[in-house]
Amino acid sequence: MLSILRNIAREPRIGRFSLVAFNMQQQRVIYRQDASEQIDFPSLGDALSSLRLGTVDLKKLSQKHGDTEFLTELISQEMKDSKGRPDALIFAGPKVMLDENVSQDTLKEIGQVEYPIFYMNYNFNPQSNPWRDAIGNTVKFFKGAEYTISRPPDLWRAWTEIMSRIVKLRIGRREAGAASQ
Repeated sequence: MLSILRNIAREPRIGRFSLVAFNMQQQRVIYRQDASEQIDFPSLGDALSSLRLGTVDLKKLSQKHGDTEFLTELISQEMKDSKGRPDALIFAGPKVMLDENVSQDTLKEIGQVEYPIFYMNYNFNPQSNPWRDAIGNTVKFFKGAEYTISRPPDLWRAWTEIMSRIVKLRIGRREAGAASQ
């Protein structure tokens, strides 16, 4: 995960970052950073050190589909409340296998997004879990791209393709803006 974030942070063509780190098992946002020129790795590290791995709140366990509700709310909030018009939305992390996916109705409510969506899922052994997860299904719904990262070359290939798509979209926006003027 750190390699993925460092790769993103080093990209000179990205001017601002918004970052949301969350823990699916605890159903909570661990860290949030909005529209900054660089990723604050020390603060992210401090937030991650506050995790109590292997500990789940009993109240959250009693919710039948609490993990799906948490992910649904998080995705809805991030996609609806995008300040300005982001160049892209990138999910990065291990697969999130849930009993129930984010509902299609909720995704339809979000509407069409004007930026590409990507999912870089870290999966050391993709053959052990080849199925699409809840985030992958959401990305597919919005016609985004999913990349499985198992080794460093996978990260390089995925990041090269992601930046290529973002740059093409930016150029298309500029050309459309120039044509309308």
